[in-house]
Amino acid sequence: MSGPQLKYVKPKTQLPKVTLTKFINWPKEINFNMENVFSNLNLVKIVIKWRLHLIIIITLAIALSVLFSSPWFITPKYKSSAVLYPSNLIPYSSETPTELMLQIFNSGEIRDSLINKYNLASHYNIDINNYSNVVKEFESNVDIRKTEYESVVIDILDKDPQIACKMVKEMVNQFNIKAIKMQREKAMEVLKIKQNQLDQKQKEIDTLQKKLNILRTEYGILDYKVQTKESMKAYFKMISERRAGNDNSVTTTIENLETKGGDFILTSDLLSSATTSYHKYRDEYDNAYKDVTKELTYSNYVSSPLPADKKSYPVRWLIVLVTTVTTIIFAFVIIMLLENYRENKMESNSPGA
Repeated sequence: MSGPQLKYVKPKTQLPKVTLTKFINWPKEINFNMENVFSNLNLVKIVIKWRLHLIIIITLAIALSVLFSSPWFITPKYKSSAVLYPSNLIPYSSETPTELMLQIFNSGEIRDSLINKYNLASHYNIDINNYSNVVKEFESNVDIRKTEYESVVIDILDKDPQIACKMVKEMVNQFNIKAIKMQREKAMEVLKIKQNQLDQKQKEIDTLQKKLNILRTEYGILDYKVQTKESMKAYFKMISERRAGNDNSVTTTIENLETKGGDFILTSDLLSSATTSYHKYRDEYDNAYKDVTKELTYSNYVSSPLPADKKSYPVRWLIVLVTTVTTIIFAFVIIMLLENYRENKMESNSPGA
């Protein structure tokens, strides 16, 4: 070519050379200069050039994603939900009532009761001998979480909307049973303590009363203050009438009051104190007994579960969208690689290369 003709020659596209080895080791081996690629390849022209392939690929992607997300391949599931607040729950430590409610809901006892009641092994088409798989399937269908408002949300998915609704209600019922059992066990421990305190205090009262009875019957001390006052009056009157030796009953009473009066006062005070303590323990025992026998509910519905009229899983439009977009991106990557390879091949086969 002559010098003046060079200005009319279209520059060759400078694209990175791609070999099979580099393609396998991509992106380690291939160093794409994307700015160079997009500056030399007209995207619109590529789409037009490959339009038939793209239409076929996108159509297949949509059709296959619709097919494989259909009930023939993915069993549709329906969701039933409930929102609850805890009530009458007494935490065992620094946890909140809502956290205690979550722990009870997640207990194995409630899980096993639902699996057994609704025969979920058969319902899930899982061998009952492989119980761990039944538990995994159950846990994958059940979501229990705490909200920012200290309530608890229960979501259960199942292929039968009626079963899903019943399972939510039964889970709440089992929670109440479990909470009653836990609270009664705790109250029963307190009741036993109060019962022991009552028994010990009753024994103490019985011992003091026996001692007072001995002082009353054997020593004639019935009321220390009154008897002392009246005995001294009688004693001084007897002295004034000069008949001290004629009434031994007065002197005997005075001697008994001198020797056993202190015991009588101490025993009377101890008995009074023991009786007061007994009445206090009795009130505490009655309250503990009420805690053991009372019937309470430990959850309040904010939103009750209802059978769903629409499936919640799978979300077919999302599956179709993600599959289609992913397929389009992958198809464009393949097309870009093919165009890149073709440009490099044309460059290598051109005269003067």
